[in-house]
Amino acid sequence: MANIRPEAPHHTLIFSINLIHNNTTSNMHSILITTLLATLAVANPIAPGPPYHSKRTINPNTVNALTAAELTTQRNALLLAQSETAREAIIFPNPPNAANDTFQFINNTVTPPTAGSIFLSTINNFPALGSTGLAAAVGFVNPCGLNTPHWHPRSNEFLTVTQGTLIGALLLENDSGFGNVVGGAPPVRGPYKQIETTLSNYTGMLFPKGLIHWQFNPECEPAVFVAGFDVNDPGRVEAARGFFSGTPDEVLEASAGYSEFLTPEQIAGLRPQLTSDFTAIVESCAKKCGIPYKAPGDSSSTSSAYPTATSGYPMSSAGY
Repeated sequence: MANIRPEAPHHTLIFSINLIHNNTTSNMHSILITTLLATLAVANPIAPGPPYHSKRTINPNTVNALTAAELTTQRNALLLAQSETAREAIIFPNPPNAANDTFQFINNTVTPPTAGSIFLSTINNFPALGSTGLAAAVGFVNPCGLNTPHWHPRSNEFLTVTQGTLIGALLLENDSGFGNVVGGAPPVRGPYKQIETTLSNYTGMLFPKGLIHWQFNPECEPAVFVAGFDVNDPGRVEAARGFFSGTPDEVLEASAGYSEFLTPEQIAGLRPQLTSDFTAIVESCAKKCGIPYKAPGDSSSTSSAYPTATSGYPMSSAGY
């Protein structure tokens, strides 16, 4: 069955992975990550250029070709399977066909000012992952693109850059100060401590489960990363969306100490801008790279105006 994906650039990077089922989880981790990295290593780099578009057809010999209903049926059948033999009969009903054991990652983004896209492989769209404890993602981060601050409530993440440069950052937890406890440590005020580094080709960073983290492409060239998860359904919670979704407004105001910088009017203005989009453009970088960009909610009439931000990430890639 051939499915047509949304428009993508002519240089779309496509690859597939085969999961070789093994009773040893550690071996499967190695197989998955090695296959992903090896494939990306030989893939043609994504070159910036005019926003060419082309229809991208799903490879019919991958699980991506299944409908949502077919994925649900397969996933439920695998969850009920009582033995590896029963699982194999579901995943490989027509040997040597490996379609149910093969997943296709697709770059569906176009050139800036789009920030990029992240293609996830979890039990939801790849049922064969059900008993493996594995999931994966490939991120296509355009120039000045930001994989927005988020956390994974159920999984650790090991992310490796395979093209370009990304700044990886995470916020450390702080469990000191449990309210106004007599004899206890006083409440901590101020931001969490931030850990950050620059990730270049084939450099990886571990993002522990539950910690807020993000990646940013500070360059004017595209970047690509591949990430492995140790749970087949890692989940993702957007930090900003998570906080500002809280109601009533006074919940947020109290959390911020009734600051004059977070008023009910500001909260009301922010909520409609909350999005499930994983990526965003960093304005100061877009200006440096000459990327036409208008921030969401910008009331200016010129959609191609350059951003006017004077703060944020530095105007060079030398670091923070």
